[in-house]
Amino acid sequence: MGFQNHAHPGLSGHECDCPAMTGTLQVAILADADARAALRMLVADCGVAISVTVCSDLDAVLALLDESHCDALVLQMRDAGGIEVLERLREHTTTAALIVLLNEESPALRNRALAAGANDCLSPDERRPELLGYALRHGVAQARREPGHRERAAQLRRLFDFNPHPMWVCDAVSLKFLAVNACAVVAYGYSEAEFLSMTLTDLRVSDARTMADGAPSSSDAAGLWCHRRKRGGTIEVDVFAQALPQWGNDVFIAQARDVTAERRAMRGLEASERRFRDFFQHSMGFICIHDLDGIVLSVNPATASALGRSVAQLLGTPLRDLSPPEMRFLSDNYLQRIIANGEDAGLMRVVHRDGSVLEWQYSNRVYVDAEGSSYVMGHAQDITTMREVEQALQLSERRLRTVADTLPLKIAYLDDDLRLVFANEAFRQAYRLDGQEMGGMHVKDVIGADRFARRTPYLDQALAGERVVFEDEEGEADSYRCVEITFIPEAAGDGTGVIGVHAMVQDVTEKKREEKRLIHLARMDHLTGLMNRAAFYERLDEAIVRAGDGRSLLAVFYLDIDRFKQVNDTHGHAVGDSLIRAFSARLTHKVRASDAVSRLGGDEFTVVMEHVPDMKRVRTIAQKLVDAMAQPFELHEENLRVTVGASIGIAVCRGDPPDAAVLVAKADAMLYQAKESGRGTCRIETIGFVTEPDPA
Repeated sequence: MGFQNHAHPGLSGHECDCPAMTGTLQVAILADADARAALRMLVADCGVAISVTVCSDLDAVLALLDESHCDALVLQMRDAGGIEVLERLREHTTTAALIVLLNEESPALRNRALAAGANDCLSPDERRPELLGYALRHGVAQARREPGHRERAAQLRRLFDFNPHPMWVCDAVSLKFLAVNACAVVAYGYSEAEFLSMTLTDLRVSDARTMADGAPSSSDAAGLWCHRRKRGGTIEVDVFAQALPQWGNDVFIAQARDVTAERRAMRGLEASERRFRDFFQHSMGFICIHDLDGIVLSVNPATASALGRSVAQLLGTPLRDLSPPEMRFLSDNYLQRIIANGEDAGLMRVVHRDGSVLEWQYSNRVYVDAEGSSYVMGHAQDITTMREVEQALQLSERRLRTVADTLPLKIAYLDDDLRLVFANEAFRQAYRLDGQEMGGMHVKDVIGADRFARRTPYLDQALAGERVVFEDEEGEADSYRCVEITFIPEAAGDGTGVIGVHAMVQDVTEKKREEKRLIHLARMDHLTGLMNRAAFYERLDEAIVRAGDGRSLLAVFYLDIDRFKQVNDTHGHAVGDSLIRAFSARLTHKVRASDAVSRLGGDEFTVVMEHVPDMKRVRTIAQKLVDAMAQPFELHEENLRVTVGASIGIAVCRGDPPDAAVLVAKADAMLYQAKESGRGTCRIETIGFVTEPDPA
């Protein structure tokens, strides 16, 4: 989508604006036979070194364009019928300037010619050598710049599509949608084709404009509106519009922004203005206040002006939305640093409203207000210098590499064949690579076959266009390491697929160790160090699954301490706790290392025994435990000797066992029977099989 302005400069005061031409211009003339000689003389007198070729018809011009280079075509146009000739010529060449000589003054015909691809149009009273010379030089210069214009137009379209806010190009009169970006499709739920059949008014819930503080824009498109989504529900948006004149048409580009967060931020702005009004008024630099989530709470007018926005437009905006898209992760890293350290300083890149990238040097610090809320206030100054687009891109690449090398994260970029294209310093040091060595290496050769095998499924997802975050663990005990890996696909500019993958690797070993420690603590009885109730049921559920093969017995022992209440009442809870610890230690010592010993609470204990060969072994173990627990317990810290005992209920099953709750209930019932029988004994119930005779 190209937009142009057209005006003929006069010779006085404007001639110096015309581009200088070097060499001889190759010019072709297409005109009626009676006008060719006059046009040839007009072209020859225009003050430009020209080689002229006169063509009799359109086919001759097309043949000339195919056979040789032509800088410009001068066409006589009598009426609207010449538009078709002009369109065919523009389809045939994009490198030659097209200059149209009108036979009559007609603004409508001039606009149609310019819209059809003419670089300039001269009316009869403008058909003078000096003006034609200007038009030729200007048109040829414009045609030579056209490839750059097309590339910039493509870049603008990408910026349009990647804008994080819904955007549209609309007809200024009918408000009909002419173009829509991807964010609008996602945010509103309408397809692009559905949008192109609608107008901006169709999105509005009613004609009544939602009013905020201050008057709305005078434009019928801009202002605060309530929009409807296709899937239902409404969204309150602030619509900003900018006129974009095009040949014969008035259009504008509109952007919608959800103002919910902004209104919340406005309350913070009011408090901030009271605290910092004097500071703001006297500061010549850029001042920004944001919360610890990176939401802008306040900016001074100098900051807003430097970004091409108003103060109100910036309120509620996330910092990452002010960064170039490829550098938003630096905003996230900045927030992590300033929260951890309380202050931060350095360079940042921000985006002006017109799309240009500015570089600021900042120094920020965390403060706490009277209510105890933390916020960040920073001061910045613009250190941007004007550069050509190519120089700016090269500088950006160098700075990105520098930033990546200073980060503790391991960062790399892989092409679509999984070969290493870029690696930051942390990555190179981790895998002992130098700059010469790493180029073109396959990632499997860099990280090793085992790691590559574990990470391949995630790489496949990234190459399919999906952003992937996962953890990779290796080693045990002191050699245990865990990293968090993020794979971010990079799509081709034409949308045909993924051309590479950005990889970020962060060591989270200490975090995972702490998580495992907390999980272990959550599953442990703190008095005895045994498994607690939750861990017991997890272990029993696992044992039930394994016992399904029916090749051995699964037994659940349910024990409690006889006369424990008497000990507690007589000697106190401290002695009771010591007795429970001694009981658990003896119980653990008397069973196999593979058996799961748990304390359910109070003086109740359980043991899950797998792979028990027969019932004789169950009875032997039970009697062994009863006898062991009948022996006195020496409580050394209390200088006390206590004799108690244990009663045991046992549930035994073989193959297709019931669920854990049933097994525990059966064992508990058997414990009750053992207690009723006088304590110091056991009772057993078998489930799902007939007790076979014990082997002799």
